[in-house]
Amino acid sequence: MLNEISLAVIQAATEFLPISSSGHLALFSNLISEPDLFLFTVLHLASLVAVLIFTRKEIYGLLSFNDKYKKLWIYLIIATIPAALFGYFFKNVIGSFFSSYLYLGVFFIFNSCILLSTRFVKSGKLKLKERSSLFVGLFQCLGLFPGVSRSGMTISSALLNGVDRETTVKFSFLLFIPLSIGAFILESGGFYINTALVVSFFTCMILSFLFLNFLMHIVKKDRFWMFSIYTFILGVLCILLNYFNL
Repeated sequence: MLNEISLAVIQAATEFLPISSSGHLALFSNLISEPDLFLFTVLHLASLVAVLIFTRKEIYGLLSFNDKYKKLWIYLIIATIPAALFGYFFKNVIGSFFSSYLYLGVFFIFNSCILLSTRFVKSGKLKLKERSSLFVGLFQCLGLFPGVSRSGMTISSALLNGVDRETTVKFSFLLFIPLSIGAFILESGGFYINTALVVSFFTCMILSFLFLNFLMHIVKKDRFWMFSIYTFILGVLCILLNYFNL
């Protein structure tokens, strides 16, 4: 059970911070055992519950079809379609990268470069549009690979398009909802349940909510890019692990 709880803590700490939860889960799993993709999916579902609580105001507006949120529906659909199609058709390819330190290292370093680019972007004041939503959706496809942060890609791409910071973060959270539901459905074939899985789920859910608030603070303070230092170091470490066959 200790391993599952450790993975739950890692998932909660890394899902919304731009340092790739899938990359950390894959790295930790490779160090202790074979990756359990269904456990990863359940932990993502726990993070989903935290997101639903955190964005309850926006969720209520979307479900009530309030005029203020009609365009948001369109933007969410536009941004979700690319990752949904990419995840469906390339599921096996993506899964194959989870067991390779080399690929993890390369993806972590790529993630670092994207995060660092936001340091040179001035605070935007633009609202979401169809074009910027599609740009975010295409970047979200990259977040399906272990080592590339989904939140890192969606937030970075929106910031690079000049979208204001609070809207950017909330949009990234909302995009997580359909993606995590889709991932859970795709992995439902490996379904199982035990005490360790249940405890891990609730641990991850509570901690995820805390980190959601922390990420909002980081983006507003323009410190988002600083996570690039961490993922770069982690990428180099993974490549060294691969080189020395550890």
